Amino acid sequence: MNHKNRITSLYLLLIALLLYPALSEAQKVKSRPAKAAPAAKTTTAAKSLLWEVSGNGLKQPSYLYGTYHLLNNSYLNSVPVVKERFLQSKGVVVETEIDSAAMMQLGAKMVMPDNKISALLSTEEFELVGKEVKQTMGYDLTLLDQMKPMTLLLMLSMSDYQKMEVLKQYKGKPLDVYFAQQGRKDGKKISTLETMEEQFDLLYSHHPVEKQARQLVEYVKQKEKAFQISEQLTKLYFEKDLAGMWTLSEEYNKLTGGEDMAYMVDDRNKNWMTKLPAIMKEQPTFVAVGALHLPGENGLIQLLQRAGYTVKPLQ
Repeated sequence: MNHKNRITSLYLLLIALLLYPALSEAQKVKSRPAKAAPAAKTTTAAKSLLWEVSGNGLKQPSYLYGTYHLLNNSYLNSVPVVKERFLQSKGVVVETEIDSAAMMQLGAKMVMPDNKISALLSTEEFELVGKEVKQTMGYDLTLLDQMKPMTLLLMLSMSDYQKMEVLKQYKGKPLDVYFAQQGRKDGKKISTLETMEEQFDLLYSHHPVEKQARQLVEYVKQKEKAFQISEQLTKLYFEKDLAGMWTLSEEYNKLTGGEDMAYMVDDRNKNWMTKLPAIMKEQPTFVAVGALHLPGENGLIQLLQRAGYTVKPLQ
């Protein structure tokens, strides 16, 4: 394979692997301290990923479910109550859906044609990251020199998740993909909270490449500890422990230099709350979003409660 074809193949691979990169970030980020009015009484300490949303004018309840973006749908066989509520719902909400027509165009957001990673890192840092990329992905970093640092960081992070034996036992499609595709097959109305372009902008354009480069280096330096935390986060997900995941995500974020990433969770949750009430009022809806969009002062559970809904755990 010549150099041009090899780069094209790698480019397509990166797009395919990173279509649902929010798993890495939306399940590892911390939130700003809450502001304004105090929160309503909440039961977010309950160990549940599935919540019933009722009241506030809803004729029938809707359901809020925290997903794990790399977990395949055969997992649902172990949680029949989730499958039951999904089947009962008339509509399905997911964060976004893959638009294959826009895929290549959006992939351009993952590269920096006017810059290079080698220009953003010191010689020692470039060698450090290059060793990790070669070991994990099998490519020389010189071939990826114009990829945005966040692209490499997410790919390295996802590679770690894919090593976890607990995830390998489940087959099928990623949960979010399954809910959207099966819902459409069953005749349910499918709604999305964001476009693919909005998600790509959040991941690859929110921070300048200089800051992304620092995060990439920190991730590589702290890789073993980060992997341990990722394993624990996964364990807590299977234990349905949203509060535990929320606390541990803060430790992960500090470790890898993420600093305040409220834009990945808080701001999106608040934006989603401008859309969800109308969707749920229209018909009983199954809302499937990354698990760490649920807990916290600005999580969907408390935002829904403060908006007047009754939100209770079902698992």
